Amino acid sequence: MVTAVSVTSLRQTGVTTAEGTVEVTTDGTGPVTIHIEWFTGDEQGVAGTPDGSETYQREGATRYTLSLAHDVRGAGCYWGLRASTSPAASDGGSLQQVFIRRCTIS
Repeated sequence: MVTAVSVTSLRQTGVTTAEGTVEVTTDGTGPVTIHIEWFTGDEQGVAGTPDGSETYQREGATRYTLSLAHDVRGAGCYWGLRASTSPAASDGGSLQQVFIRRCTIS
């Protein structure tokens, strides 16, 4: 069973690039699928428009850390990273956003 999934960091690294870190903990070493979704938008607290997705398979440990990089293609002052798992984590999933540099919401 997946006990927690968390986006522990998200930052803008360039004009159109971002990096994020996701941590997953489980109560056993069985297989887990980690779903990653990237978003852009102009509203805080809302995922926004999809900007890419990735899926990772892990097994054999009870804690996994993913270091992720993304080339942002969409528009918007907020970039978002959401992580979820299969089987579903008891905390449901995690979304983190960052307000990008030199951006003005009109």
